[in-house]
Amino acid sequence: MPLLILLPIFALAALQVFWPQHEFHTSVPFPATPFVIMALVGLLAGLMRQWQWLYWLALLAGHYWAAQIGLQRPLSEPDVAALYMLLPLLVSVFMLLLAVIPLPTASSVPGVLLLFACFFLPVAMTDAPLVAWLLLIDLPEFMLARPQAGWFLTWGHLWWQSVILFIWLALVSVRRYRATVWGCFAVWLAVMLFYALIDRVNASGWVTLAAGLSLLLTLAYEMLRLAYVDELTQLPQRRALEGHLSRLGRRSAICMLDVDHFKQFNDTWGHEVGDQVLRLLGSILADVKGLSAYRYGGEEFTLVFSHNRADAIAEKLEDVRQRVENYPLTLRRDDRPDSKKDGKAQRGKASGTQKVNITISLGCALRQPKEEPEALLKRADEALYSAKKAGRNCVKIAK
Repeated sequence: MPLLILLPIFALAALQVFWPQHEFHTSVPFPATPFVIMALVGLLAGLMRQWQWLYWLALLAGHYWAAQIGLQRPLSEPDVAALYMLLPLLVSVFMLLLAVIPLPTASSVPGVLLLFACFFLPVAMTDAPLVAWLLLIDLPEFMLARPQAGWFLTWGHLWWQSVILFIWLALVSVRRYRATVWGCFAVWLAVMLFYALIDRVNASGWVTLAAGLSLLLTLAYEMLRLAYVDELTQLPQRRALEGHLSRLGRRSAICMLDVDHFKQFNDTWGHEVGDQVLRLLGSILADVKGLSAYRYGGEEFTLVFSHNRADAIAEKLEDVRQRVENYPLTLRRDDRPDSKKDGKAQRGKASGTQKVNITISLGCALRQPKEEPEALLKRADEALYSAKKAGRNCVKIAK
């Protein structure tokens, strides 16, 4: 998935490096095309209610507009050189902040102010007196009279861009399964690519177009994720299971899993704790190798095996059962500390905490020759009923 999101950036770089004189570079109308792409991203984000992308769009549009009005002159001009030095740094810092801070709702007062800042701060950097004030220097003297000015436009850029790239990669590695972080990284990478291609025709338009396409791919992935991944457990949900069943192999097996006494657990501890149980179970099942786990609905889960070796399946299911049974679930107290620091200090010392253990029942059916997936699923459900009838917290396999 990350490679797909970054594909427009790589394609642009390849076109500029290997076919710099190709007529394709002048065949796209600018500046209209980037704004059309950004409008499509905004429309799709609105339909999906993914409002956080509006901030990225505002920042991307602001940078594009600033590049159009401020960087279309020779870099030998002091104010243009200063803008070339400061604008990517400002945009990089802003993008990092957007990736790590909690973003307000776009329709709220803080959200409107943040949208305004995302767009107008890059545009404001095109004002030469403002740039001079930020640098606290006399631009003509600094950029023209001092030989070290060239360092800031070459090695200085390379140094801080490398630092920010390292931070980005660290952020992506920590949150590697979040497509949104990869989409944000693609936008930053595209903007930085502009400063490497600044002398090319329509460079700002092409990188903005590539960034917009990366955002479209990210939103498309998020749309599929919302449709096929359960938000609570982060496991694929029933719609994804139906797709798997349609391509089920001849030698396969299906297991139905159910949390024991889940309704009673919910009634005793509340639905918030019940959700905590389901999240825990989703985390455990996601870490088990050799099977595909799905949330079937409620407290029921479905495990699909690509083989029907009874002994291996029984061993795997027993391992899952023991993992769940032996996991001590700490119930969250109403008076738990709000800050992580206080919570860490009180860990192991707080009174009134309670640990509970949950159990699961599992019923598995091995696929018979020419058996339809629906019939196999039904037999697995019957095996689950047998496990519950046998006293729960056990595994039953129907061959």
